[in-house]
Amino acid sequence: NVSSRNKYVSATQTLIRYAKKDGLHSHDGHTFLYQIEENSDNMKKKIYLTDEEIQALYEMKLSGLKDRVRDVFMLGCYLGQRVSDYNNLTRMDFITTRRGNRVVSFTQEKTNNAVMVPIIYDNVYAIAEKYNYHFPRLAHGVINRYIKEILAELSRDVPSLRQTMRTAITQREQEAERLGRAHFVRDEKGYVIKHRYEMISTHTAPRSCITNLYLSNRFSISQLMSISGHKSERAFNEYICCSSEEMADMIAEIAKKNQPTTDLF
Repeated sequence: NVSSRNKYVSATQTLIRYAKKDGLHSHDGHTFLYQIEENSDNMKKKIYLTDEEIQALYEMKLSGLKDRVRDVFMLGCYLGQRVSDYNNLTRMDFITTRRGNRVVSFTQEKTNNAVMVPIIYDNVYAIAEKYNYHFPRLAHGVINRYIKEILAELSRDVPSLRQTMRTAITQREQEAERLGRAHFVRDEKGYVIKHRYEMISTHTAPRSCITNLYLSNRFSISQLMSISGHKSERAFNEYICCSSEEMADMIAEIAKKNQPTTDLF
């Protein structure tokens, strides 16, 4: 992941500079570290599920492990949080504000940020009651494997999940391809092509939630950041998965709403 690599490189460069400033070394090692320019060629495509696709997934008939994987994934789609944050949720975290609004209040595991997430979708309560508020504890690898299989099945009834897109592949996938353990379809320009359902992971769930709320044009960025837990607008913007067409549609709809309703001439 180019974005993650650049983040770690930047942090390492800072540590090396501070160590040199404190007299711990006299080398310029940080100059040998460099960030990779992020562009469409080396970035893994970030996608999200639409509200319609999420509802179809919720209504899908499943059982056993796949049923639990789907339910945990759905919580991310509805609450906009990471899988790790559901492991510690209890009934006590589901509260009502003084103004009577239902929310989930907890501290995010990765960032240690305290968040209060409004429960916009009633399906959250249906899932919580299904497990008596003891949500399944599933490893990321398990979810990532089975959610792709589940959505591949769902794509028979939801054609949008079968759409193909250009994307980059991970270093692990590149190595597997080099060793002949994996094969990826490429277009005439050599770009890897994948179906949308193949590109789904645990990260897709919270991105779907925040992106759908953003595209609804009902909430400000600061309001959505209070849900996602992002501290900077730059980091938040990287979380949004809007295409240029979706952005254009949103701007056009805002413009239509702001047009005067009366003709003065």
